[in-house]
Amino acid sequence: MGDNLNSECLAEKLIHLYLKFGDFRSAAFVFFLRFLGLVHFFRPLSSLVEEFDRAGSTIFNLLVIFSELHRKGAVFDERNLSVVIKMCAESGDLWLGKEIHALLVKKGLDLDVHLKCALMSFYGNCWGVEFADQVFEEMPSPTIFLWNEAISVNLRSGLFAKALHLFREMQFSFVKANSFTTVKIIQVCGKLRALGEGKQIHGYVLRSALESNLLICNSLVNMYAKNSKLESARIVFDLIEKPTTASWNCIVYGYALNGFLAEAMKLFQEMELSEAKPDVITWNSLLSGYLLHESSEKVLVILQKMQSAGFKPNSSSIATVLQAISDLRLLVSGKEVHGYVIRNGLEHDVYVGTSLIDMYLKCSSLSGAQAAFDYMKNKNVFGWNSIITGYAFNGRFDEAFKHLEQMKQEGINPDMVTWNGLVSGYSLRGHSNEAVALIHQMKTLGVEPNVVSWTALISGCCQTGNYKDSFRFFGYMVLEGIKPNSTTTSTLLRACAGMSLLQKGEEIHCLTIRNCTFEDPVVATSLIDMYCKSGSLKKALDIFRKCQKKGVASWNSMIMGLAIHGRGKEAISLFNEMCDAGIKPDSITFTAVLSGCKHSGLIDDGWKYFDSMAKDFNMMPTLEHYSCMVDLLGRCGYLDEAWDFIQQMPLEADAGTWGALLGACHCFKAPVQARTL
Repeated sequence: MGDNLNSECLAEKLIHLYLKFGDFRSAAFVFFLRFLGLVHFFRPLSSLVEEFDRAGSTIFNLLVIFSELHRKGAVFDERNLSVVIKMCAESGDLWLGKEIHALLVKKGLDLDVHLKCALMSFYGNCWGVEFADQVFEEMPSPTIFLWNEAISVNLRSGLFAKALHLFREMQFSFVKANSFTTVKIIQVCGKLRALGEGKQIHGYVLRSALESNLLICNSLVNMYAKNSKLESARIVFDLIEKPTTASWNCIVYGYALNGFLAEAMKLFQEMELSEAKPDVITWNSLLSGYLLHESSEKVLVILQKMQSAGFKPNSSSIATVLQAISDLRLLVSGKEVHGYVIRNGLEHDVYVGTSLIDMYLKCSSLSGAQAAFDYMKNKNVFGWNSIITGYAFNGRFDEAFKHLEQMKQEGINPDMVTWNGLVSGYSLRGHSNEAVALIHQMKTLGVEPNVVSWTALISGCCQTGNYKDSFRFFGYMVLEGIKPNSTTTSTLLRACAGMSLLQKGEEIHCLTIRNCTFEDPVVATSLIDMYCKSGSLKKALDIFRKCQKKGVASWNSMIMGLAIHGRGKEAISLFNEMCDAGIKPDSITFTAVLSGCKHSGLIDDGWKYFDSMAKDFNMMPTLEHYSCMVDLLGRCGYLDEAWDFIQQMPLEADAGTWGALLGACHCFKAPVQARTL
């Protein structure tokens, strides 16, 4: 063993020496003919391969030397060939990898476990998962290494359901999963929101005495959080003897992701007092949570606290902050963040660059978006799509197509997102005929329009009030043989609600049942909204009760439906039911509840729920909530109280607020107050 190790060190030193003097061929000969035959199977060789790369020789050049040696009759054992296959996978050398596979079969080495793993990785990267699966299935009794590789190949390809299926098969084959595989599969359950499977794997963890493994515990916390089971996530977290920063990040992220921001902040403060201190990821979790569930203003407050604590925002932080600025349309703040990006060398980050373009576009600064785009060093398809779509959405179609041509000249082919962005732009600007023409043009260019293309056209028509066109184009879509998805049907249902077309809405309802999209929360919410606006509350309630996965939007639609039909008590009852179900109300929920109070004259309840926003839910009322209260007071004849309420508002009253009071003055024949207004 000692002689072998000495020989390995000598071979490595010889490679370094040859590379130092620029003799790449000699270094490659030593690498393949001497060094690879000495190293252990599990030794990582990336650092040595990188040294070849630094010396001006890529993996591809190394493989050329290997091919030359192979043709000249050099003999390689399974160690050499295993490394070379991995190199083929990394470089994308399709045919050399297949040639080596044939050589292995010829030499009877194709059943070697390590070579099988290398072959599966190669086929998964270069040819397709089905070829990797074929290699796996050829093994009569796969070992834990082969199971791990089979699962990993499917995970890398995004085939999460297939990876989960393989894990189940592995358990039936009596091969015990190690911690690596278990962690990966738990992560899959989180991504797929597969709570049932996640619980089963949790049971497997307990039976296999793996609950002390920190990585597994962190993955379980994350999985339960992504499935909105925070109690279970907290139980697992509390059982961790010494939570690390990563453990704390999982639980903080879980509460922030699900909108329990007060609890997330409380955990953050506990973390500051523990041995594990917050890092940038912790702060990013809070930023994302506030952006998703609270308000964009709070995101900027959290950013200030983050910087005051001495943390430097990274690209993920900046992208979240830019999204908040986009929502608020704060161009000046966006420019300040852009300055920070330049000062900290983040301007070439594609993620940040694309976020900057989006921010400028939403703030109606096409020149700023163009400048941010021009400054991007490595423009990828996402950057091109952002600027092209931005020009299209602003009606600047000449510039959009000019960038489309430049994109092609740069060697980047427009993808489906590019074309769909142009279709959306035309449709949103009321140019539906041009949008249809573009869809037909896509076909001539070899790009087959998909359901997103047609839905973009239909959605644009709905948003511009061209409801009849939206149904006409839906007919074209069906004739093309394209099956509508949940977004298509929910868009059409909004059109029915906008035109109070109950019969047409019922037809689309039948379509959702045939297409099995009825249970989709977005579709269910659109159905509830359509039936409410068409005056059919009974059907709306029936759909609401049958919906298995009710999100906050479904509750909001039903509460608002009851409210606008003067059934305020029922709206309040449903709100209380929502809270009891553990669904956190948002700003829209309180608008619906207050609307129910004003339509039913429930002044005491109105005050109760208005005060409850800040007191019980840590939510500051918006101008819309204040306007609801003014309207409620006015409708009940409390004109002086409504006037005093407006004077004490922390926000400046808008035309809607004053209009509500003025209408009440006229209703109650109060000309003096009306003239005062």
